[in-house]
Amino acid sequence: MCQRSIKKERDILFTKEDDICSERKLTQQEVGELRHKVISCYKVSPKRGSDLLEMLQTDVLSTGCYGIDELLQGGLHPGEITEISGETATGKTQLAFSVTLTTICANKHNKVLFIDTVSTFSAERIRTLFLESDRFDHSREQGMEEDDVMNRIRIAKCFDVYAVMEFIEDMRDHLENKEKDDNVYTNIKLIIIDSFAAIFSPLLGVTQTQGHSLMITLTRILRNLAKEYNIAVLMINAAIASKPNNPISVFSSTKSKPSLGMSWTFMPDIQLYLTHCIEDKIVIKENEGENNIQQDYVYTNRKKIEVIMKPRICEVLRSRNGQMGKWCIFYMGGNELFTHYDIL
Repeated sequence: MCQRSIKKERDILFTKEDDICSERKLTQQEVGELRHKVISCYKVSPKRGSDLLEMLQTDVLSTGCYGIDELLQGGLHPGEITEISGETATGKTQLAFSVTLTTICANKHNKVLFIDTVSTFSAERIRTLFLESDRFDHSREQGMEEDDVMNRIRIAKCFDVYAVMEFIEDMRDHLENKEKDDNVYTNIKLIIIDSFAAIFSPLLGVTQTQGHSLMITLTRILRNLAKEYNIAVLMINAAIASKPNNPISVFSSTKSKPSLGMSWTFMPDIQLYLTHCIEDKIVIKENEGENNIQQDYVYTNRKKIEVIMKPRICEVLRSRNGQMGKWCIFYMGGNELFTHYDIL
């Protein structure tokens, strides 16, 4: 559709067939095939309740951080879209790398697809995390090697929304066509897009309806793909200013909010927001009975090297299935990531 400059589903579904053929220089057979593909993306297939329950119990993916897993009711759920947004330098991409490695190390067959829209993916950083972080010590002891880990991560460089949509459609074609002799997309358990905001922010505005339509369309395509093939989706979003503060946040000092506007707000299944842990937020936690929170925590790793860990806050802004307003404190520094409860 992108190659033929067809930007919206309604252009192919509700325009007369003769008009499409003449304007887009397509044959009637090609129009029919395009309509069939669009309809198949939105079709609803019934599932047994027992299958859904088994999926929830067995296929949840850990983020590698106990506190964040609790907020997510166990971790990233297949068939659902999880958004992580937050202020600059709060660890969004670092957390995405952590989820990537945790998923890979959980099962020797698991694969992760990382769609990089802003050149944030670093193979060297992933390699260093696996080799140096104490969190993956058990996997290394079990004989998992860095080559195996890196071979099960698929990276796609897509710098605009049309490239992402084309790539997702190609992925669906490969998954549907069982006869294709390749294993590029088999056993994909997690799709990460970093950053979702980068490909849509230039297209959004009061008078730019096409950008909002494309955003909703891509999200629906991803959700259908995730549900059909039992894949969890993680989207990394940016933050924008919110004056005088963010009314949804449980902290009055939060003066930012997720970007992409109101049309995006209710698209993900759960919306996590990361902020820097400042003094008044720590006081709130102390008033709830936990007074051991530190601004900086010095962690000594297995090599006896001291690592300075900085606290961050992760809170649930919105959730379809869980409780909003819940939050946790986690520490990040060097190659390590853990929650407040891990150091009590």
